[in-house]
Amino acid sequence: MAKAFIVIAYAGLLSLFMFGAPLHAYSQDAAENNQGLGAWSAPDADDSEQTPDKVKAHPLKIKGCWSGEIEATLEGTGTVTFDFDQNSNRKKLVKHSMFDFEWPADSAFARGPMKGSVNSSGFQFNATVVNAGEECQVTGSATGDATELTGTVEFGGDCATIFQDVTFSITPGCP
Repeated sequence: MAKAFIVIAYAGLLSLFMFGAPLHAYSQDAAENNQGLGAWSAPDADDSEQTPDKVKAHPLKIKGCWSGEIEATLEGTGTVTFDFDQNSNRKKLVKHSMFDFEWPADSAFARGPMKGSVNSSGFQFNATVVNAGEECQVTGSATGDATELTGTVEFGGDCATIFQDVTFSITPGCP
């Protein structure tokens, strides 16, 4: 029996040398360059670096007729109508999109087809209008939501001297 005990003791010691002593795992206090020790790291629960996955906001659904009021320095107050046609992912205003700006006090107007883009907070557009052979670029943008959009319009060329500081506010629906 003593021989059996000695054999078991030697086998136990031999296994310690073969497999090594059990290593201890340490958390943040462990030196990361010690290969015999483990390490870990994680941000605090209230760490500002933790951000929820960003949710992609979809472009506004503005397809259809929108109308409202338009203002310009020289022309005063008028009416504005946009007829928006969006592509299938709603990111673009396509060829059937139209705008119509009218100032009845002096019979001034600008209207025509437009192209542009739509995002989650509004739209941008560009167009070309012609009067007596003179082309004018029209660019504009608006921000808001699916219930109201407010924006500005800039005219280029000869139109810039007539249509100045143009702003508008529109809501869905047309009269």
